[in-house]
Amino acid sequence: MLRRIVSAFAAAAVSVSMLCLGASAEVSDVKIDCSKAKEASNWGKSISVPAETFELGRITEKTQLIVTFDVIDMGGEEDFPSSPVTLAIQADKDPENINANDNGGVWVDISPSTYDDMSATFYYSDIVKGYGSKDFSKVTYFYAVAPTKVNIKVNSIFISDCNDTVPETTTTTTTAAPEQTTPAEESTPAETTTVTTAAPASQAPAESSSSSNVVLFAVIGVVCGIALAVAIIFIIVSKKSDKAFDTQTGKFVSKKKLK
Repeated sequence: MLRRIVSAFAAAAVSVSMLCLGASAEVSDVKIDCSKAKEASNWGKSISVPAETFELGRITEKTQLIVTFDVIDMGGEEDFPSSPVTLAIQADKDPENINANDNGGVWVDISPSTYDDMSATFYYSDIVKGYGSKDFSKVTYFYAVAPTKVNIKVNSIFISDCNDTVPETTTTTTTAAPEQTTPAEESTPAETTTVTTAAPASQAPAESSSSSNVVLFAVIGVVCGIALAVAIIFIIVSKKSDKAFDTQTGKFVSKKKLK
């Protein structure tokens, strides 16, 4: 019976521990609505995503940003000279960025790590290296750009392993600004896009999350303490079970000696 009690307490301690670890992993996947994407080539933008739709500061070290597209026309090319899709990031005012121009604005174009005739994949390291910083709080837009003669149209943007909230070290961008002019296209108003997430963004303050973790760890400590106490009692009772009290000596002696 005691063995079963000890096992039950041990299982409870493991369950509480796993619950605590799971509570800290608040990440989800995001899919950008690309229903209003347009055909593009020669540095044109197929889709524009403002910070109000998706804040780039939510990406994590595990993030992969995957752009899928349709090839409308090869534009006279027999094969892809390079990726038919790149990722452009714009910040209207980020003067501390190493890529900032004289006015403090940033425009960078990032090539994917891998691509084929249907998709292009950008990793977190690609995005950080291309932008020149891990701080994306000043980013106002990112775009899927068609840098070659190949005419494409984006049909989806999938972003994996995103924080459900922007880290406290970044600042949420609240207003949109006009797009900067690209090498072969004048700036145009950004398309309105929507975003769906696999899990709703957490609205609780950071203090609430910390308090929850403290409570969970306290519960783990109590459960483990009870389990240890039960185990000690079990050991003591087990040792005494093969002994009996000798009325002549007033001590516990082996049952074998009393026979």
